[in-house]
Amino acid sequence: MRIAIVNDMVIAIEAMRRVLLTVAEHQVVWVAKNGVEAVAKCAQDTPDLILMDLIMPVMDGIEATRQIMQRSPCAILIVTADVKLNAAKVYEAMSYGALDAVNTPILGTYGNPEITQSLLRRTKSPRHHPLPPACQL
Repeated sequence: MRIAIVNDMVIAIEAMRRVLLTVAEHQVVWVAKNGVEAVAKCAQDTPDLILMDLIMPVMDGIEATRQIMQRSPCAILIVTADVKLNAAKVYEAMSYGALDAVNTPILGTYGNPEITQSLLRRTKSPRHHPLPPACQL
C-alpha cells in the first residue's frame, strides 16, 4: 500500500514511518510538512492512504482534507496527538471525508503498543472503510 504522511513534527513522521515499515506491503511514497504541500503532492501522486495531522502551520489538516477530497480524493486517516482532546477537529475533518482517527504513535519506552497496533489495524486496508461518495468510482 502506498502511504503518504502529512505532519510538521519530524519525530511524529519518524514514528509513523517506523510503524509502517513493520509491514512489508507498506511504502511511504511522500511526506509533507503542512496542508499546502500535501494538497500539491497528492495532486501529482495520489497515494492509497494519507496519514494526516490536524494541527500544522500554513494549512491545517482539516482544510487539507477538504481540498484533497475535492481535487484528488483518496483515503485519509487522521493521526493526531490526542483524538479525544481534538474531537471537534476530528469530526470536522471526517465531515470532509477523513475515514477515521488515531493517536500519533510515540517512539521509545514512553510509546504505547496499543496506539501502534491501532494505527497498523487502520492502515491494513482503508478499503474496508466505506469511502465518501466523492471517492467512489
